[in-house]
Amino acid sequence: MHRIEAYIRLALIFIIIISILYLPISVILKKKGKSFIRQLSYIGLFCSIFLIIFATILFVPINFHPEMHILNIKPFNWIGNVESFNQFVVEKLPNIMLFIPLGFFIPIVFKSKRKFYKTSLISFFMTFSIEFFQYFIGRSSDIDDIITNMIGAIIGYIVFMLLNKIFVKQRWWNSFVGVFYKY
Repeated sequence: MHRIEAYIRLALIFIIIISILYLPISVILKKKGKSFIRQLSYIGLFCSIFLIIFATILFVPINFHPEMHILNIKPFNWIGNVESFNQFVVEKLPNIMLFIPLGFFIPIVFKSKRKFYKTSLISFFMTFSIEFFQYFIGRSSDIDDIITNMIGAIIGYIVFMLLNKIFVKQRWWNSFVGVFYKY
C-alpha cells in the first residue's frame, strides 16, 4: 500500500505543477474558443500521459546497456505464488490504476476516438511501447503489465461511457467533452 500512496502523492504534485505550467497555454486556448472546463480535459490527458511515462520509465534510472533483459511472456505467471496477493497489490493494482485516467480522457479529448476499439487500440499501443522500451533499458517487460494496463484503460473508458450516459444533457459535461448542443 505504501507504493500506491507514493504514486498518488506524486500524481498530485505533478498535477499541480503541470496545471501551473499549463496556465499560459490556457490563455492561448481561451483565445481559440476553448472553455476552461474543456481545457480541464486536456490537462487531465496530459497529466495522465506524463504520470504513466514517469512511473514506468523515468522513476527508475535508465540503463541502455543492462546486464540482462527480463521478459515474461507467460500471462498470470505470478498467480499461485505464496506472495501473489501482495504482488497483486504492489505491482498489478498500480498498473490498473495508472491507466484508468488514460482510458477516461482519450475519448473526452479526441471526439474521433470515442469508439471502444479506438480507445483500446491507443491504450494498447502506449502500453506495448512502454513494455518494449523497458526491455531495452534494464527494466522487466511483462505481458501481465500489458494486461493490467489494458484493464485499467477499459475501466476508464467504461467510466467515461457511464458518465456520458448520465450527464448527456448537462451543459457542463457537454462543455467538458466538447459537444455543443443548442438547448
